[in-house]
Amino acid sequence: MQRFSKVLFLALAIAIITGVLYLQDQKDRQRQRYERLTQEIDSLQEKIDSQKEIHKTTLKELSEAYNENDQLQRRLDKAKKDIDNVKHRNDELELILFNQRQTYRQAIAMRGAGMPVLTRSNFTAHQYERAWSRLGAGGLRGTGDALVRAEEAYGVNSLVLSAIAFLESAGGNSRLAREKNNLFGLGAGGSDPYRNALCFSSRNECIDYTARVLRYRYLSRGAQLHRGENLAAIGPNYAADPLWAEKVSRHMSLIARAAIPGGR
Repeated sequence: MQRFSKVLFLALAIAIITGVLYLQDQKDRQRQRYERLTQEIDSLQEKIDSQKEIHKTTLKELSEAYNENDQLQRRLDKAKKDIDNVKHRNDELELILFNQRQTYRQAIAMRGAGMPVLTRSNFTAHQYERAWSRLGAGGLRGTGDALVRAEEAYGVNSLVLSAIAFLESAGGNSRLAREKNNLFGLGAGGSDPYRNALCFSSRNECIDYTARVLRYRYLSRGAQLHRGENLAAIGPNYAADPLWAEKVSRHMSLIARAAIPGGR
């Protein structure tokens, strides 16, 4: 019996020791696995952190590239717009030069009487002021801007307007021009032409009024005084002188030569 007790005790001791050793072995295995997983996690975290830095750098580079491209696109769009503006301006200048040449050639060829009045001369205020200075028409100085504006507003050729004013006002020196700012002899008829003539607050007002009258009473189809679209058609209703259109035409030639010496 005593021997059996010893054997049982020894068996229990061996079982306990074996269990302890097994548990110790499992513990060691778990610790090693934990350490290995920890190392893997640390390694993965380093890779993640590294990728984040790379990603940040990439985003920054992409953002900088986008901003640079956006700036370049804006500069390109502005350059295209500038080119279009220059082309448009060149086209306008070409048209202005063409209109000037056409009007100039018609004028110096003494064909002004038959030239359509609703055409653009595109003469400049400076050119008219040069003409007044060269022709000694001191009474018309300062009217260049008004002549240009009238052409723009009503489409009436400003060289035609200037020639009518020059003829009717004797270069801006007539009594009507000096005392009533009436450059076109408007209303100066009947037994007392001076008294009947219209009075204007300024010569510029007179130019605007006359251009409007020519446009809407003489040159618009269906208008009361419309007989055609040139000076020869306007003359019979505008002036008593049968040679009025030819005289205006001669003054157109005179002014054109003085305004653009040598045709330039």
